[in-house]
Amino acid sequence: MEKTVIKVTWKAFGDKPDIGRYISSVTFEVPKQVGNPYGICEEIFRQTNTYKGGLFEGFIQPLMSATRTHTALSVGDEVEIDGQVYVCGDFGFYKIEEANIKQIDGYVISVSKKREVQNV
Repeated sequence: MEKTVIKVTWKAFGDKPDIGRYISSVTFEVPKQVGNPYGICEEIFRQTNTYKGGLFEGFIQPLMSATRTHTALSVGDEVEIDGQVYVCGDFGFYKIEEANIKQIDGYVISVSKKREVQNV
């Protein structure tokens, strides 16, 4: 049976060992997913923010590091599906190569979609 490999990485608040906050991730496999990867990202977002659901309870929570200071996905965190990275944006998710990420002092403050500028 084919599998989809999903990796969830909490990056939004950076790596701050002085206050016990660390970038961490979990990787798990589920039966091959067909359909919209953005829907998978949104479902993972929903479940990590409500602390319930099959993906959260069955895969994410059991694999989480003891150093996790929060479980909810937020702006700047990433979901990788079969090698393609999607970053949690101000509104929805964006493929990492299409994302404009703004940071201040190592903290992600905004993730929006890059806009193409056409010369007129």
